[in-house]
Amino acid sequence: MKRWLLFLCTIFLWGNAVAFNDVAPDDPDRPVFEHLRDVGIMGAYPDGNFLPSKVVTRAEALVISLRAGGIGIPEFDGTTPFSDVNPNAWYAAHVDRGVELEFLATESGKFRPDDAVTKAEFLAFLFRATLVDFRPFFGRTKGIADDIPEEAWFAPHFAYAKKYQIAHLPADNKYNPYKWLSRREVALMTFRQLRIFHGDAVTKNFLELQAHVQQFVTLQRAGKTEEAQALLPRIFELSDSLVLLRNDEDSVAAQAISRAIKHIAESVRAFKFGKNLSALEHLFLATNHSQRAAEKSGKLSPFATDLLHLVDESLQNFINPNRKLYSE
Repeated sequence: MKRWLLFLCTIFLWGNAVAFNDVAPDDPDRPVFEHLRDVGIMGAYPDGNFLPSKVVTRAEALVISLRAGGIGIPEFDGTTPFSDVNPNAWYAAHVDRGVELEFLATESGKFRPDDAVTKAEFLAFLFRATLVDFRPFFGRTKGIADDIPEEAWFAPHFAYAKKYQIAHLPADNKYNPYKWLSRREVALMTFRQLRIFHGDAVTKNFLELQAHVQQFVTLQRAGKTEEAQALLPRIFELSDSLVLLRNDEDSVAAQAISRAIKHIAESVRAFKFGKNLSALEHLFLATNHSQRAAEKSGKLSPFATDLLHLVDESLQNFINPNRKLYSE
C-alpha cells in the first residue's frame, strides 16, 4: 500500500511536465517516456530533450533502477569502496546505496560509472531494485535463448525477462546480453517491469499472456511455426485463468485473442495439408476473434492488430503461393 501511495503521489507531483523536444507526437514509445518522466524515474535533459538513442551509462542505469524500485537515498557520508567513484559525483550517493543493499560487488574496487551498461547488467540492477524472486527459475535456465548459457550468472534474469517479455526475444532467439542499451530500450524495459512491480497476481498472468502472444506473433511471422505452436498450451491456460479470476473486458479480450491464435494455428496446419477451404474458414474466424479483442480491450488491441496482420499475410500467401508464408 505504501508503495502505491508513493507511486501515485509522484505522478501527481510530476504530472504537469512539458513534452520532450525530440520525441515526435506519433512516436509509439512517447507515452512510456512521459509516464517515466511523470513518476520521476527518467526525465528530460536541461535542454528539454529525452535523447532516446543516447547510450546509458552504468551510473545512470543504477539510478534509474533505484528510482523504479522506490528506494530512498539516505544522506551520503562521502565514503565509497570504489576508487573510480568521485564522492562529489551526482550519482555517488546512489552507488553507496547500491553497495549497502548488496546490489553491487565491491571486490574489484571499481564501479566503472561511465561505461555503457549492458543488457545483462541493467536487468540485474532493475530486477534487484524491484525485488524479483528468482527462486522459481533456479535450475530452469536451459534453453532460454541461443546466447544465454544455462550456467551464466545472468541466466535467471533472462528467464524472468523472457516469461514477461521485459526484454523482447527476437525471432533469431538471441538476447545479446552484452549489448549496450539506449535510453529508449532502458525506458521500455523499466516500464514493463513497473507494471509487474505494482501489479497483483492477475496482472502478472495478464502480462505473461501478452508476452506469449507477442512471442507467438514474432515466431509465426518468421516462419517458425513449430516454435510458435509450442506456446499455445500456455496461452490457452493463461487466457482461461483470466476468465475464471476476473470477468471484465480485458479477460473477455484475452479469451478472444486465445481463440484467434488457435484458429491461426489451425489454418497453418490446414494449408500445409492442402485443405485450403478449411484454412480459409479458420482465418475468417481468427479475424472475427481478433476484431472482438481489439474492440473490448485497449491493452490487447495492439496484439489483436498484429494477429490481423498475420491473417492478412496468410491470405496473401494463398493468393500468391510464391510468397513466403510470413514475411521476415
